[in-house]
Amino acid sequence: MNLEPHIKPDVWTMPDKGLSWCDCGKDHPLTLDIVTGFAEELRVKAQDSISHHELVELTMEVWNYESVCRFFHLVLNESAERVHGSVADSYPLGIGLDIVGYFSKTWQGCPDEDCWGED
Repeated sequence: MNLEPHIKPDVWTMPDKGLSWCDCGKDHPLTLDIVTGFAEELRVKAQDSISHHELVELTMEVWNYESVCRFFHLVLNESAERVHGSVADSYPLGIGLDIVGYFSKTWQGCPDEDCWGED
């Protein structure tokens, strides 16, 4: 049983530890403003909260993924636990944006060969 209190990471100042979220080749950092822009495109920004389903869609949009595997969902759930303390049906919008940021700064890609695609 985990008795440690939940400590929310400072997502937007933590270093990137994962893959680059953008494929433009410039390796620019993901910021809250960028994630907010994607949320506005999906019309999520106008809401006070974001459902877990919308969180999945927003993260997929940031990463330009048309489909995702089970591992993506596992890592997104882990990100929700790190930022929010648990996976929930919905999150306050600011927390949801932070979850996308945490996921994006830690995403290492899927380890399953079936997800790699072929060139």
